[in-house]
Amino acid sequence: MDRSTAGFDQLTRFWLDTAPARGVVTRLDESLMRSLADHCYPEPVKSMLRQMTGACVMLASNLKQPATIVMQVQGSGAVPLMCVEATQALTFRAYANVREDAVIPADSTLSAMVDPASAGRFVLTIDPEVGQMYQSIVAMEDTSVAKILEGYLINSQQTDTRVWLREDGEAIEAAILERLPDRHEGEDFKRWLAMAALMDDTFAQPFMPFPFDEWLRMTFVGEDVRVHPAQIVSFACPCSLDRVLNALKLVGIDELLPIADEEGEIKTQCEFCGARYVVSRSQLLSLFTRADAGDSSSARTLH
Repeated sequence: MDRSTAGFDQLTRFWLDTAPARGVVTRLDESLMRSLADHCYPEPVKSMLRQMTGACVMLASNLKQPATIVMQVQGSGAVPLMCVEATQALTFRAYANVREDAVIPADSTLSAMVDPASAGRFVLTIDPEVGQMYQSIVAMEDTSVAKILEGYLINSQQTDTRVWLREDGEAIEAAILERLPDRHEGEDFKRWLAMAALMDDTFAQPFMPFPFDEWLRMTFVGEDVRVHPAQIVSFACPCSLDRVLNALKLVGIDELLPIADEEGEIKTQCEFCGARYVVSRSQLLSLFTRADAGDSSSARTLH
């Protein structure tokens, strides 16, 4: 069975016609390895970023218009920030800020890394290309990404929702199951609990990357499962020289010019993908004096 058949770096949505539930499942491996390849994060940090990525991609699959979902955990610990961005096109990128010389034990939990004082925050932002940005901030009251996201979804959508995340080496398998409105009072809730229990059983078993339709039918034995065609999930970073120049313009010439005077240039690096950008002193001056500040043809990029 090849990677494509096994559903790696893909996502699919599904409905249960015989039960009040619908969901999403995804498996990521090579795309995750690409996204983290330029970073020397401790393994516990990589693990949490993998889990956040699986969760964020599933949320992005529900976007109805061009937009980006930004999922962050913030605190004052050894890892004060972990951030994953995913788009409606199912592209993603991930980043963590790890304090210099931080010692992170192999068994560290999310809360232990981000904020051991239990004052950390989970921040979810939906940033559409057109329209108003929406942001929700909740306390990190649980230690796992799955439980934090479950609590957020239940409170925001006012419906029962379960989230599962599991790793196998550098791969992640993730699923969301959402309860649909009752059609038969009382009986539907029992059916919902039964479907969630079936998914619990599947995630308690060893990692088995069968094709999505086969995997779902093995999970929900005896149920009518409608499986939508799988979609490709990929790592992509939208950073560019134009964005770097726009960011520099926001910083201002007074702060940047002393650096350029001393070093002859301004160096910056994308925190997500590691791409390096260099702008010379003369190019910096031109950025703040020419009428068209977006003309970046004379600057150069180093990768």
